[in-house]
Amino acid sequence: MNRRLRTLNRVLVALETRAAGALLVTVCVVVLLQVLMRYLFAYPNPWSEEVSRFCFIWLSLLGASLAVEHRAHFRFDQVTKGLAPRLRRAVETGARVVVLIFALLLVGTGIVLMDLTAGERSAALNLPIALVYAAAPVSGLMMVIHMAAGWGADRPTGDNP
Repeated sequence: MNRRLRTLNRVLVALETRAAGALLVTVCVVVLLQVLMRYLFAYPNPWSEEVSRFCFIWLSLLGASLAVEHRAHFRFDQVTKGLAPRLRRAVETGARVVVLIFALLLVGTGIVLMDLTAGERSAALNLPIALVYAAAPVSGLMMVIHMAAGWGADRPTGDNP
């Protein structure tokens, strides 16, 4: 089971990384196009602001999920490095529990927001607004999977305590 979870995690990390890269390129191209259209041709695109905002929302939340995978979120290393090893592990475990609770809240709240906006459409693109809010539960679920796959990964094995 743990092997399957780690395999699923690797596949999800690859997909998230590619999606985040594509979203970053999309945001850059669309914003550049918007600036060029506005200042060179005096004709702003009505859809470019929505595209860039929606892509940026997804990019931010996928990036947060990848940060959980790489354990790259903000940490108080200066505080924890001076702690005794057992206390440091306890603090790190507590921090993981807090991140897990946040991820589960993100899933639950995102689903509620998707349900609340189910009939709404965006102004310029006529896309379902729930599609934008779907980034929250998707990202939260990815965070939970990343944490579950890596929960025991840094525990010592064998004779080491």
